[in-house]
Amino acid sequence: MRTRLATLVCLGLLGLLVCAMIAGSSDRSWAVSVRDSPGWKPLVDPESTSALLGRRLNAPLVKVPFKGGAHGLDSLGLAVLRGLHQAKPDSLLALCVSDEEFRDILWREFPQSRPAVGLTWEDAWRILYARLHAGVYHGVRDFGGHRYEFVRFECDSIMRYRNFRMYSKLTLVAKSDEGELVRMKWLRGVVERQGRCKIYSTED
Repeated sequence: MRTRLATLVCLGLLGLLVCAMIAGSSDRSWAVSVRDSPGWKPLVDPESTSALLGRRLNAPLVKVPFKGGAHGLDSLGLAVLRGLHQAKPDSLLALCVSDEEFRDILWREFPQSRPAVGLTWEDAWRILYARLHAGVYHGVRDFGGHRYEFVRFECDSIMRYRNFRMYSKLTLVAKSDEGELVRMKWLRGVVERQGRCKIYSTED
């Protein structure tokens, strides 16, 4: 009796396994891949290594200068603190990179600008501008109206490009009007070109 029962159980499991295999092969027969489409060719990306390097090596040398900003990182910190004291977002936005500077100087050196990615500078600028706008207003909301004494910038990393230098993961350290050290992280990145610094990225 036990032998017969065991045989029935084995036959049942074997049947389930066969059904699963048939179903799996049926699903695969309906799978569609873009690689199977007529005329498909693999994407050619001769600059793929730029994603690892963090910059495009064949970016051209440009002569366009930064307009506005501040002469040096410390001077930019002082200008930012004045804008916060006055609680004027427009003054802080004036310290940020412009759309023309992003297009003509910065964008062409970023790995995301290579043709294989398929992005345009307008795509990237819309995102960057929205973050700059939100970050500046959040900075004024959190720190505006107080008088601050600039202490220093703390920087996690510096990336050197052909036409500019990028300071990333910044912390703006200042002394409040009550004598306490304040560490501001809303200003995340600064770009420097020919000694002139501008805000590049903020926390939105």
